[in-house]
Amino acid sequence: MKKITSFVLLILVSSMVLGGVTHTAQAETDSSVLLKIAKQAQRQLENQMNKDVSDKTKQLFKEGTQEIKDLEESIKNNNADLAKKHFLSAMRIFKEISQQLSNIKSPQSEIATLKATSKDPSADLFRMQDYINNLKIIAKKYNASIDFSELDDLFVTARKQISDKQFDDAVETIGKIKQITVDFNNKIREYASQQEQSRATAYAKTYLEQLDRLIENAKSQGLSENIIQKLETAKENLSSTTDPHEIIKQIREIISIKEQFELTKNDRLESRVMQIEKTLLNISNSEKLSQSDIDDAKKTIQIIKRHLAKGEFEKANELLRSLATLLNTSQD
Repeated sequence: MKKITSFVLLILVSSMVLGGVTHTAQAETDSSVLLKIAKQAQRQLENQMNKDVSDKTKQLFKEGTQEIKDLEESIKNNNADLAKKHFLSAMRIFKEISQQLSNIKSPQSEIATLKATSKDPSADLFRMQDYINNLKIIAKKYNASIDFSELDDLFVTARKQISDKQFDDAVETIGKIKQITVDFNNKIREYASQQEQSRATAYAKTYLEQLDRLIENAKSQGLSENIIQKLETAKENLSSTTDPHEIIKQIREIISIKEQFELTKNDRLESRVMQIEKTLLNISNSEKLSQSDIDDAKKTIQIIKRHLAKGEFEKANELLRSLATLLNTSQD
């Protein structure tokens, strides 16, 4: 601003000098003064200009510089009128350049304006915080070993930036939070997929044991080879897959076979066996039963499974009731 003001003063001084050019005897001296004023204006503008000025401004400066050269030539030839003309042309050009430069905002000014007008991203930050809180719950559910400390630190940083009205910086920090969140999402999906496969495989293993007993029972009852072959094929298909969706598909096919040939009589008993095995596992971990009682319970379960395989459902049911009573008593 000081440079622009100085340039305006130069214009005023030059006007005063021009007003004083009235005598031929003073022409040479006055022309020299005009040259000094013009060159000073040229230097001031040159100092203000940088590489970012427009081509139009650069061209104007060249024209102004040429007018100064012509002014010098006129002074050498003692042509005061022509010198005055070149001086006025140079000053008009320099004045136009000065106005153009004054309209250009500095980068710092533009950045300050942007920061002042940036929108408060608090709402976006709150949404991300809620999302991350839910993500932490999901990660815990799947036992995903994910370190959220970096995200927690970024939330602290973003809140401080918003408090300090540094909205652009806060937006940038929130962007980092979102990127890390995408990575964590992918990791949790991987954990979930692995656990889903593990659970499906474990269930398939248990179901295969039931299927073995069902096949043995079918043989002992003298069922047709067609039925037994269907069960054997279903068993082979189930044992050869680890894909959760395929496991579900194969089990549904087995259930369909059982319903088709009325082989569902022991399903309820098989479900009770699975429940008792689960209960026994929980009790074993809690030390509510002695080791000898646990061993006896496991032996009883194996006997029950043999009864089921032979189609001796009443014997299996009787042992199941006794074992269930024992386990329920230990849980009281």
